[in-house]
Amino acid sequence: MALVSIGASMSSLDLTLMFVAFPEIQKDFPGVPRAEISWVLTSFTIVAAALLIPAGRFADRLGRKRIFLTSLLLFTLGSACVALAPTVPLIIAARVVQATGGAMLTPSSLAIIMSVIEPARRSTAIGTWSAISGTVTSAAPTVGAAAIEFGSWRWAFFMVVPIGLTVFFIGRRWLVESIDPHAGPMPDPLGSVLVFVGVAALAFGIVQSREWGWADVRTATTLVFAAVVGLIFIWRCTNHPVPVIDIKIFRTGSFRANALAALVIGCAFWGVYGVLVVFLTRGWGYSVIKTGLLLTPMTFASTLTSFKGGVLMDRHGHRAVMIPAAACFSLGALLLLFFAHDTPNIVFVWIPAALLIGFTSSVYFTGVNSAASRLARPEHFGVVAGVIQTLIRIGGATGAALGVTLVADVKVGDGVHKFHTAWSALAVAGAICMVLAWPLKTRTNPRPTASTARGPATVNRS
Repeated sequence: MALVSIGASMSSLDLTLMFVAFPEIQKDFPGVPRAEISWVLTSFTIVAAALLIPAGRFADRLGRKRIFLTSLLLFTLGSACVALAPTVPLIIAARVVQATGGAMLTPSSLAIIMSVIEPARRSTAIGTWSAISGTVTSAAPTVGAAAIEFGSWRWAFFMVVPIGLTVFFIGRRWLVESIDPHAGPMPDPLGSVLVFVGVAALAFGIVQSREWGWADVRTATTLVFAAVVGLIFIWRCTNHPVPVIDIKIFRTGSFRANALAALVIGCAFWGVYGVLVVFLTRGWGYSVIKTGLLLTPMTFASTLTSFKGGVLMDRHGHRAVMIPAAACFSLGALLLLFFAHDTPNIVFVWIPAALLIGFTSSVYFTGVNSAASRLARPEHFGVVAGVIQTLIRIGGATGAALGVTLVADVKVGDGVHKFHTAWSALAVAGAICMVLAWPLKTRTNPRPTASTARGPATVNRS
């Protein structure tokens, strides 16, 4: 569990790490247009969103351990290339390599866990997965800020390399292989291309809206194009024999609500990280290293609540836990909206807000993943994990683009009123997550017995 969780956390670690490194990358390439350099941030989530579903099917067909270890190598290679890249286009290309590996890490790791854990304890298991990976992910800005302060942003990516290699060599020996011999053919490749093009167009339109203006014909054309591609994708999924996303899994209202919740929390989480870093560095004027340290309450809240949140969802159902978690996100944003002033107030404003937001991110992500697993057949664990993670990453790409856009023009000394629109948008996102969690009144499962504690027959030691 620890090994798989650490490996899976590397993908999300890189995303949160990039929010701290991104301003430093901008400083290193002052002549590069903002729209171009923003792809350093958004290219990862866009590529990952396009590849997550095929990655889940690859894991089910070719072996979850095999895909997990392959993805580790790709991700580690991409991290090293980011650290060494001399130009922005090469950084973006290296991020694509990272994203290819990262897209396979999450569904393969979740499929490994769900293939050996009985349904009654999957929320607890995924809570453990979220606690470990969430701790690593939330700690990334702090550790990355230290690496940037005493070295450069490149060292923040170099530090991922030994972690990836260590997990790879230990995983070769310790992990068990599981495979579904009836997984069927690979999903529609054109569908994956449509996901990539649609999300890329959406992110590009949002980022460029600050320069072009929302009413500009170029912005409108780009966003309409993204919407048309999205509709074609849905049509393709409805009519293709092996779609990227099987529309049938959305027949139940609870799964639809859970899918939308995954989309919104992805948007809110990756949006808030970018805004928080800019708020601390430009709104309150803190250095990179102090910003990293001030993000530690989010790490603490994530570590403290992920595992317990999974246990409570197993015991009381998802709705009872996820609604309060989403409410905490809105409260954190409202606390910053009404009580954050130009003079920093760490004890009574920042720490409570960071704890509330960190609590939400750990518990709610656990919830959308484990709720989906309750509806999945064992042979589709990788696919369902991929669907939810795809929606999270699509939301993440959108949220990252929105976050960059909302605070792109903020400079040191402008005043914290420049962040009011961002805090309001995040508070609304938390409220939407509360509404979407309402249908998730999952049935409480009994405690596992000796007969149910055995793993499925598809698991074999390699």
